[in-house]
Amino acid sequence: MTIFAQDLLVFQQTKNISRNDFAIMDGAGGQIAHVETGGSALGRMFAGARQLTVFDGPDNPVIQVKDTMTMGRDRFEISDGQGAPLASLVKRVTFFKTRVTMSMQGEELDLLGSVWDFDFQITGPGGVLGTVTREWSGMGNALMGKSTYALKLAENLTTQQRQAIIGSVLALDLIREKRQRS
Repeated sequence: MTIFAQDLLVFQQTKNISRNDFAIMDGAGGQIAHVETGGSALGRMFAGARQLTVFDGPDNPVIQVKDTMTMGRDRFEISDGQGAPLASLVKRVTFFKTRVTMSMQGEELDLLGSVWDFDFQITGPGGVLGTVTREWSGMGNALMGKSTYALKLAENLTTQQRQAIIGSVLALDLIREKRQRS
């Protein structure tokens, strides 16, 4: 699985009214995976994207992110490609910053940063597991609401940790999109 052998991933958004897809590239700019929006087209038009699936090659799903419908805090479930649970995320209420906590196999991780700037660190008991920054993707993309994110992963992460962290980046984008809609 090439996506899990990389320590730098670049997420390039391709977005329209009912889709929120991504191409995932390695540090050299070669596409190694892609993200497709799931759910019904009608549901996406009214509520936005609520399900994203990462494919590491054609017909090879490796990560699923689902925005669960709740009243109050944003909650997301991250699963592997076959639907086995990996992690759950909850957005916490804070001032000026967005704080999201992720429960992953008994381990609590914090995603701290700014939704507006899309600058985050994923931290756990062992330190920083990953950093996410928004990159300039050109004036045309910015006007169309498309974004580019760089994810720098710590070395020696397990495949499950990488899956959960990649899924959390997509969940952060869904949080940002929901905030823009309201």
